[in-house]
Amino acid sequence: MEYGFIFDMDGVVIDSNPYHKIAWEKFLTKLGHPFDNKLFDDVLSGRTGPTSLRLLFGNDLPREKLDLYLEEVDSNYQNILRQSRKVLAIAGVHKILDQISKNGFRLALATSAPSVNIELGLKKLKLENTFEHIVGKVDVTHGKPHPEVYLTTLERLGMEAKNCIVFEDSKAGIQSAISAGIKVVGIASALSKEELLDEGVSLVVDDFTELELEQVLSLLR
Repeated sequence: MEYGFIFDMDGVVIDSNPYHKIAWEKFLTKLGHPFDNKLFDDVLSGRTGPTSLRLLFGNDLPREKLDLYLEEVDSNYQNILRQSRKVLAIAGVHKILDQISKNGFRLALATSAPSVNIELGLKKLKLENTFEHIVGKVDVTHGKPHPEVYLTTLERLGMEAKNCIVFEDSKAGIQSAISAGIKVVGIASALSKEELLDEGVSLVVDDFTELELEQVLSLLR
């Protein structure tokens, strides 16, 4: 049987939440907007920049201002990533990716991130040639929690949802995958295991060191 393994990027492959928090905090503090971990987890994490900004500033935020805000947040994040000598992967992710590849299963990346963020992150982690398909911000109209990113990934893989599994860490991402009909393994890099289970994941772990490939396959068989 052919199976597809679809990974979100931030908080699932790359331990980027600390960098994103700094980038958003720097941006919002400059505007005099309050910032805390709850705002990041509930509003910003796992969503596209435009979605996050409209949730923060309203749907009537002018396009010109939205684009300027996006550019600043992305620039903050990219500069932090470039200047970081050692960017960490989520623990165990290289191992599980290697196991999936060696068993001949399909690999895809489905993320709300812009192209530069994806390229920088994968390069820092030496995972540039790992994923057969990468679906990012430029490939979809609707960000998570809309299911488009995962439906697009299924289409590119040429696979049915029942034969795929998603690895996600955010509420928006989990909702996106489940709405696309795909089972989810929750990675508790930002939220608690209890919070992830409340969103409907089929299995939850702190990171990939707790996970064996056979556990994931048992969810698909």
